[in-house]
Amino acid sequence: MINKLLSSLSQYTNYLLLLIMFIFTVYLLIFFDMPEYNSERKTIKVYVCGEVENPGVYELAVGSRVQDVLILAKPKGTADLESINLAKKLRDEDMIKVYPIKSAKIKININTSTVEELTKLPGISRKTAYKIVQYREKYGNFTNINELLRIEGITVEDLEEISKYVEF
Repeated sequence: MINKLLSSLSQYTNYLLLLIMFIFTVYLLIFFDMPEYNSERKTIKVYVCGEVENPGVYELAVGSRVQDVLILAKPKGTADLESINLAKKLRDEDMIKVYPIKSAKIKININTSTVEELTKLPGISRKTAYKIVQYREKYGNFTNINELLRIEGITVEDLEEISKYVEF
């Protein structure tokens, strides 16, 4: 009888130890895999190119902003800093491209422009320009800049950059 009781108690102890190990493993996965809790993740790397004197990859502290990396990269006098959100927080692997100031600000009609003309807009690749033309042909003309968010690959940050150059 005592042997059965000890065997049963031993079995429950094993289950309890397994449960504790499972909870501890889940705890470690949740809290120590997150970047803000990971002691290895105190810096990020950001690539800066375009109208800067020192293009390249910069290592910065987590929580740095675009303004911080541009101080290091030294924008040229021809840099259009008004088209960049200097207060935006940076993330690892971000790319900051500084475009030149256009002496005569171009205006591209989003409803009539070709793929080639659309690629002249800052941050619009040929692939994205093609998607804009396809969307326009399928659904009709755009009536405001926010409708461009319906195009895969265009973000709110992209809209801020191109809004000065777009007309309808």
